[in-house]
Amino acid sequence: MLVANFVNGIRAKQERCLLLAFEESDEQLYRNAAGWGINFKQLEEEGLLKVICLYPEISSLEDHFINIQEIVKDFKPDRIAIDSLSALSRTSSDKGFREFIIAFTSYLKHHEITGMFTSNTPLLAGGTSDTEGNISPITDSIILLRYVEMNGEMQRSIAVLKMRGSKHDSSIRQFSITEQGAEIGKNFAGISGILTGNPMLIKLE
Repeated sequence: MLVANFVNGIRAKQERCLLLAFEESDEQLYRNAAGWGINFKQLEEEGLLKVICLYPEISSLEDHFINIQEIVKDFKPDRIAIDSLSALSRTSSDKGFREFIIAFTSYLKHHEITGMFTSNTPLLAGGTSDTEGNISPITDSIILLRYVEMNGEMQRSIAVLKMRGSKHDSSIRQFSITEQGAEIGKNFAGISGILTGNPMLIKLE
């Protein structure tokens, strides 16, 4: 959903976006976006969006990087979204993957392209992945989405962990998905351990 909203932002500014999907087919992406009121096909027809779906294993990271550069040269996007880096990390060693991330982010900055990457954690309720450790030091902003088990019910949470050069809201807030898209609610007051996957009620004085 966050990627879909990132893509949809191109309409107001008449920018171009390249969406590289390594986990879902284009039809799945179109269907999911349509469920949130975002028409990817129309954006493509208007020449604002280019969607490319690939299996990570079909090429090495070096070949993926070369392919991306060729697409960028031809399409000239203002934004690039990758869903997800976790899928790409399966095709290389930790060292090779980190080198790819550094080279790719440097390439985006050099061409003044805004990038958005998604990364999955190994556990639904929290924890960190090797992918997060590789990308955290070189990204400007990090948004965390977590599942929270509360009173026998799974709820979603959202938090801005990092936003370089900004005094951002540091609270962990409730997050829900509706037919109209994402809705951010109140913060989880009186609860600790959400980001680690071990939420606990704390006594408020």
